[in-house]
Amino acid sequence: MFQKIVLVALVAVAVADRPRPSYSPPRPSYSPPAPSYNAPAPSYRQPEPVGPAQYDFNWAVNDDYSGNNFGHQETRDGYNTQGSYYVQLPDGRLQRVAVVCAVVGMAVCAQLPSYNAPAPSYNAPRPSYASQEPSGPAQYDFNWNVKDEYSGNDFGHNEGRDGYDTQGTYYVQLPDGRLQRVTYYVNGDSGYVAEVSYEGEAQYPAYQPVAPAPSYRPGK
Repeated sequence: MFQKIVLVALVAVAVADRPRPSYSPPRPSYSPPAPSYNAPAPSYRQPEPVGPAQYDFNWAVNDDYSGNNFGHQETRDGYNTQGSYYVQLPDGRLQRVAVVCAVVGMAVCAQLPSYNAPAPSYNAPRPSYASQEPSGPAQYDFNWNVKDEYSGNDFGHNEGRDGYDTQGTYYVQLPDGRLQRVTYYVNGDSGYVAEVSYEGEAQYPAYQPVAPAPSYRPGK
């Protein structure tokens, strides 16, 4: 019996002294592959211009209610651009601006340009226009006059010429009621000959001062 107990004890000690297993799970050796995708280079290319720029446009605004009246038109053929724009001014006049632009050339570089402009070799041509010789003696005839009943202005002028013979007259209504008339003529070397005449009788009404009406109104 004692032997069995000792044997059991020895077995228990042997089992107790057995080393524990030292197994550790292996580390994963898998590594994700590096991406092998490369974005393709763009294959689009801007088309080369087939020729110089050409366009033509025109727009305008004319509003009777607000009085706005303006517009713009422009035409381009290559480097030659022409156009005009206009606007109705508050004083009733129409302002118009004409624009002409011609570009000889343009270059854009990363370095400073080393271009030196050549000395101008253009010489303005001599004018070939020659004024025409008069085909005969001067001849003309004109007449104008102003008569405004509101302001009392009444004056005018007429003249006729045939070669060296010139005749005319001008007149004006004077403040005293008379009409002053000057008749003149020039014939060859006779010089300027004038004759002054008056029509009507001078009138000098008595002065009657008029007191201005008061502009002040007392408050109620």
